[in-house]
Amino acid sequence: MIGKLIPVLFLLGLLAVPVEAANVDLTTLPKRNAVQLTIYNSEDLTLVRETRLVTFKKGSNKLQFSWANTLIDPTSVEFRPLEHADQIQLADTVFPGQKPQHLVWNIESKFEGQVPVEVTYFTSGLSWQMDYVAITNPDETAMQFQGYVRVSNHSGEEYEDAQIRLIVGTINLVEKIADLARRRGIPVPGDESQLGDLRKDVLLDSLSKAAEAQEAKADKPAASGPKGIVKEGLSEYFLFSVDGTETIRNGWSKRMRAVKADAVKFDTVYRLRTYQYGPRPIRFFIWRNDDEHKLGDSPLPDGLVRTFRDTGRDGLSFLGQQQIRYVPIKAEIEVNLGPDDLVVYETTRDQTERLNFHFRQHDNREWVDGWDERSKWIDKISNYRTKPITFELRRQWDGDVDYESSVATKLFDYRTIETSLTVPARGKALYPCTVTTHNGVNQKQSRIRINPRLENGARS
Repeated sequence: MIGKLIPVLFLLGLLAVPVEAANVDLTTLPKRNAVQLTIYNSEDLTLVRETRLVTFKKGSNKLQFSWANTLIDPTSVEFRPLEHADQIQLADTVFPGQKPQHLVWNIESKFEGQVPVEVTYFTSGLSWQMDYVAITNPDETAMQFQGYVRVSNHSGEEYEDAQIRLIVGTINLVEKIADLARRRGIPVPGDESQLGDLRKDVLLDSLSKAAEAQEAKADKPAASGPKGIVKEGLSEYFLFSVDGTETIRNGWSKRMRAVKADAVKFDTVYRLRTYQYGPRPIRFFIWRNDDEHKLGDSPLPDGLVRTFRDTGRDGLSFLGQQQIRYVPIKAEIEVNLGPDDLVVYETTRDQTERLNFHFRQHDNREWVDGWDERSKWIDKISNYRTKPITFELRRQWDGDVDYESSVATKLFDYRTIETSLTVPARGKALYPCTVTTHNGVNQKQSRIRINPRLENGARS
C-alpha cells in the first residue's frame, strides 16, 4: 500500500513480549489520522505532513515506509514521534536493496504503547490554479467577483480528509538552496541527500512566519457557515489555508471558492493604443484589490478572469476573458474585453505645410538639407452607447517633434503622448493637434516637446 507505515517486530522477540504489548498488528496498516498538504506551485513541490498512531514495544521496532508508484522524494522522508520523544529514538534508516521504493526505520523505544508520529516528505504532481468569475449588473456599474482554486492531484497517492495550504508567490528555491549550502560549507551541486535536506530547510523556513498565526487560529472555535480561505501574510508571498479538510484523489481535481466580493464598483475605460492593441478602441474594466472595492485581504494569484453581464432577464451575456498576473494588495486589476463596435475612432490629417528650409551651398550649387513639416490632425471619437465614456488616447510620433494641442496633453514617454477625453452619450468628442516634425539638419534629437511655443511665452 502506498505511503503506509508497517509495524514489523523481530520474530525472535515475539515470545518475550507481554500480552499487553502483543497488540501490534503485523498485517493491519495504520491509517492516517491527519494529513496536511502545503502546495508550492512555482516549484512543483508539495510538503506533506502525515500523523499516524503507531504501537511500539519496548526495545527494537521496525517501521516500513513505501512510496511505490508515487512521486514522493525518498531523500526528504522524515520521521518523528509527537509524544514521548525522549523515550523513542530513531536509530537509523535503511533502504533495503531487495525491496526498491521502500525504507525501514530502526527505532529504539523505552515506551510501550500507542504513540502519534509525524511523517513528512516532499512529493510532486500536486498543483493548483486560480480562476475568477466577474458578473456585472445590467447597467455595468458594479459586479460580483469570485475566485476559485482548483487543486489537481497526479502524485500517485490519494489524500483523504487533508488540510490544504496553498503558497502564492515564487520561492526561488534553487537560489536559496545554493545560498544556504554556501553558508553551511556544502558544495553545490552536492550530495543528493544533502540537497534534499537543504530544500526542506528552505521551504520549512519559508513557512515559519505563518506558524504562530496558524496555531492562534486553530485555538479559536471554528466559525459556522461555508468553507473559506484563510490568508496569512509572509515576507515574499502569501499562504492560503482552506477551511476544514478536503479529499484529493489521485488523478482528480477539486475546485473550491477562495475569493468572494459583492457589489464591487469598477471603472469602464476605452483605450486607443495602435502600437499595442491595434487600430480600434479597446474596452477595459478596472478596479483595485483593496478595501474600497471589498477586496484587499491578500494578493490575488495568476488566473483567468471570465467576465459576464447580467442581462436582467435571468441570463448572462459573455463579455470576454483575460489572464491576469499576480495582483498585489492595492494594485489595479485590469480586464481587457476587446474592441467595442459602439465606440468608433477616426483620425484625419487636415493640412500639411513645409517651412523653415535650410539650404546648403557647394561648388555653386544649392540644395535643401533641412526643413520642418507641420501637419494638423483631428481625432474624432464617436460614442453610440447610452451613457458617457472615458476615452484614453496614446499616439506615438517618431523623430524630433513639436506637439501642440488645445486639449490637455502630457508625455507618456519620449515619443508617446497621452490624453483623456470624456465622450457624451450618443455623442462625439474632437481632439485637434498640430505636429511639427524637424527633418535633416533641423533635427536635433528624437523626442516630443509638448506646446513648445507656450513654454517660450510666444502664445498666451
